Amino acid sequence: MKTLFEIKTDHDLQYPHRLEFNVIMIVIEGEGFHNIDFKTYEYKKGSIFFIKRGQVHNFKINPDLNCYILQFTDNFFNRFLKNFVYDIFDYMRYPVNMQLDNKSLKDILNNIDILNNQLKTDDDEFKEAILQSLFQSLLLQLKRKREKQSIDLKDKDKKIYQDFLDIAHNYHSYSMKVEDYSQKLNISSRTLSNLLNEYTGKPTKIYLNEFLLLEIKRYLLDENLTIQEIADRLDFDEVTNLVKFFKRFENMTPREYKEKKNK
Repeated sequence: MKTLFEIKTDHDLQYPHRLEFNVIMIVIEGEGFHNIDFKTYEYKKGSIFFIKRGQVHNFKINPDLNCYILQFTDNFFNRFLKNFVYDIFDYMRYPVNMQLDNKSLKDILNNIDILNNQLKTDDDEFKEAILQSLFQSLLLQLKRKREKQSIDLKDKDKKIYQDFLDIAHNYHSYSMKVEDYSQKLNISSRTLSNLLNEYTGKPTKIYLNEFLLLEIKRYLLDENLTIQEIADRLDFDEVTNLVKFFKRFENMTPREYKEKKNK
C-alpha cells in the first residue's frame, strides 16, 4: 500500500473510481475507514476487503495504514477456477469485508511472502503456472473463512445462481424484468425469487432494483457521461423514468446526488 501511494497516477486515489480488475485488500497495520460502493467501512489489523471488478472504491489517506493490495483480472484463472473461487466477490451474498484473527492473518501473510518471492524470480515457462497455483492456494484459504459468513449453496442451485449473477451483473437494464430472467434460466419466477431469498435475503425484484440503482450511482461518477447517456446505457426509454426510479430510492435526483458527492 505504501508503495502504491508513492506511485504517481492519473487520478486521485481519494476520489471514488471504478475498478477494471478484482482487488483483495488485506490490512497489516493501522486503523481507519475505506469506502466501497458509496458506503464506509471501518478497518483494523486483520481486516480484509473483497472488491469486484466494476465496483467503486476510494481510499482515505492514512499514513499509519499498511496493507497488501492483491489485484488480478478475470482472465487470470480458467473457467473452472473462476466458478470455484470467484463467489468470494459476490457482494450481494457476502459482506464486503471480513475480519481475521492473528493466527489466520499470519497464515495468509506467509502465503503472500511465498507469492512475492516467486514474483521476483526471472521469467520462464513455469513462472505463470506457479503464480496461478500459489494465488489459487491463497484464495482458497480466504474462501474457507469467507464461507462461514453465508449459507452454502446447494449443489442443485449452484448453476442457476451463477447463471443469474452472470446475466444480472453483465446485462441487467431497466427494460429487463423478473420474467426475462426466469425464462432465460428455464425456471418459474417464483422459484427464482425463492432461491435468491434463501441465499441473499432479497427477492428477485428487490435484488435487481438495488443493483440497477448501484449501476446508476457508478455511472454518475463519470464526468463525461450525461444523464441521457446513462439512461441509454441502462435501457431507460426516457430520461424522466431514470430520474423517477432514482428519486424513489434516494429522495433526490441523479444530478443532485452527483453534485452532493462532488462536494
